[in-house]
Amino acid sequence: MGLYSEHIFPRLMESGLKGDVHRRYRRQVLSRARGNVLEVGFGTGLNLECYPTSVRRVTGIDPAAVLERRVRARVARAPFPVERMVHDAADRLPFPDGHFDTVTSTWTLCSIVRLQDALVELRRALKPSGEFLFLEHGRNEKGWVSRLQDTLNPVQNFVACGCNINRKIDTEIEHGGFRIIELDRFTMPGVPRALGSVYLGVAGPHGGKRLAGPRGAGP
Repeated sequence: MGLYSEHIFPRLMESGLKGDVHRRYRRQVLSRARGNVLEVGFGTGLNLECYPTSVRRVTGIDPAAVLERRVRARVARAPFPVERMVHDAADRLPFPDGHFDTVTSTWTLCSIVRLQDALVELRRALKPSGEFLFLEHGRNEKGWVSRLQDTLNPVQNFVACGCNINRKIDTEIEHGGFRIIELDRFTMPGVPRALGSVYLGVAGPHGGKRLAGPRGAGP
C-alpha cells in the first residue's frame, strides 16, 4: 500500500476535493477563522487559499507529507506564515493549552483512527474563547442510506486509506468535549448520499446553542 497511499491515492483525493463546489464549502466554513490557526489534516494545502484576511498564521498537522512540490507552491503563495508538522493528531500535540484561536478540519475526521483522543487534544490546544470549524462527511440520517454506508464502509476504508463514511460526526465532536454551536446537514450536489452526507459547523470548548437543520438536497 506504500506506493498507492503515498502517491496514487493523494492525487485521487485531491482531484475529488479541489473542485468549485468543494472550494465554496471550504470558504464558507473557514470564513470564521481568525488569528492563530491549527489545521488538522493539512493534506496538500487546499485550504490555504480559502482562509480570510483575519488569519495571522496557520499550523498544519498531518500524519504524512505527500505531493511535496504542490504543497510547497501553495505554502509559498499563502499571505501568512505556514508551519507544517508530520504528526498524528491523536498523539499529544506539541502545543501548550489554549494556544490557538481557531482549529479547523475539512474532510479529515473520517480517517483519524483514534478520533476521540485527537478531539481531546484539539480541545486542549484551543483557547476557551476559540472555535473549532469543521466540514466533514459522515453518517446520513436516513435509515436506508446509513445501512448502505455500514455495508460499504469496509470497502471505502480500504480503498480510501482509512476513510470512514458512517461516523456520526456531530456526536463524535461532542463526545470529544466540544459543544456544537452551529450545524448544517446536507448532501453535496452531484455526490451519492452514502459519500456526500455533509456536516458543516462550528463548535466551541464551552457552552453555545445548537442549531440544526437540513438544507440543499437534504440528508
